[in-house]
Amino acid sequence: MSLLSLSSDPQVQVVPSPAESLTPHIEVATSTNSYGRLVIEPLAQGFGGTLGSALRRVLLSSLSGAAVTAVQIEGVQHEYSTLPFVREDVIDILLNVKGIRLRSLTGRSGILRLDVSGRTGAITAGDIERSGEFQIVNPSHVLLHVDTPEARVAIEFHVETGTGYKPAVNQEGQVIGLLPVDAIFTPIRRANFEVRATRVGQVIDFDRLILEVWTDTTISPEDAVRQGAQILLDQLGPFAALGQPLVAVETGGKTSAAVPVGLALMPIEDLKLSSRTQNSLRRGNIATVGQVLEKTSDELLALRNFGDRSLDELFEKLREMGIRIPAAGDDRQWRKDPLAALLEPKSAAVASALDAASDAPEEALPAEPTVYSAGGGDSDESEAAIDPGTFARRTFSPDEDEDD
Repeated sequence: MSLLSLSSDPQVQVVPSPAESLTPHIEVATSTNSYGRLVIEPLAQGFGGTLGSALRRVLLSSLSGAAVTAVQIEGVQHEYSTLPFVREDVIDILLNVKGIRLRSLTGRSGILRLDVSGRTGAITAGDIERSGEFQIVNPSHVLLHVDTPEARVAIEFHVETGTGYKPAVNQEGQVIGLLPVDAIFTPIRRANFEVRATRVGQVIDFDRLILEVWTDTTISPEDAVRQGAQILLDQLGPFAALGQPLVAVETGGKTSAAVPVGLALMPIEDLKLSSRTQNSLRRGNIATVGQVLEKTSDELLALRNFGDRSLDELFEKLREMGIRIPAAGDDRQWRKDPLAALLEPKSAAVASALDAASDAPEEALPAEPTVYSAGGGDSDESEAAIDPGTFARRTFSPDEDEDD
């Protein structure tokens, strides 16, 4: 019997290659509060370097943390000042402040205070007043030295959360005496990986990935790797959904509607909302249009500083994007459902609301086909319909001050 006839015999089962059936195993070889060594094997040839490089880049740049971004010292107006009976000048104190490592307990910004008098010697991070928002993980870190009990030191530390590194910048209109500090948000000190050869049975061309992570103890190495892997999964999600433009929006444990992936991932900055409305959404942990569509009108109105005017502004922007939000009518049953339900043309509640709003201006209810676009209504008529799957995630400048 020939090999061709043997392979086509229905009684012969084709055994998959080892590379197709192997599942990598992760072993934590060494683990402390600040150092972890993980061994991942076996990996298909070439994937050791691919995964190691991606994880290392994410660990060093994308993990979030908390850091002091500004300091206000009583009796000091600029960084070239000195404090009476204090050994260090203000510049040295600011350099020492950069070494304070904080663990955020709430994920929000806050203020820490230090008020010391009637003592001498070293003043450390452990002397800072305790807070329910942050935990100091290196309380023995020295901030300054006091030479006499007559000295009094009062400092306010402005703490923010973020990723990466933020340089100290004097902003226009900044309060006199508020001294900016270089902020190191990332909890990762170092990250390194090594790829070696390993074997499975008689096959010797598999990869073994050795990943080493050093942290500042605000996060364990295992948690750091887990968060880094989750960030990679989130970023690769739109690629995995390529050709499948609809995703389900989960609200209250049930699927409410199907939202285009590009629309779900669109940042709220693309809506060009006012600073007040945009900041209210951010305080409610709403960063994308998909998260907005998960909410009902009542849930949006429950957000701080988000009133009827903000809701009307948001609705107007969503209408400009092509979402069929009723503009008038007595039947407001649709407001009790997530806004994503407005994307379902066969929804009974939406149909009733649209019928009740039949007297509304035609521009309030865009005609088919629906095009989800952040460009408003001034686009060229000859322009082709925008594919919702083409929206991409972008980065923006920090939050603007509120205009309350």
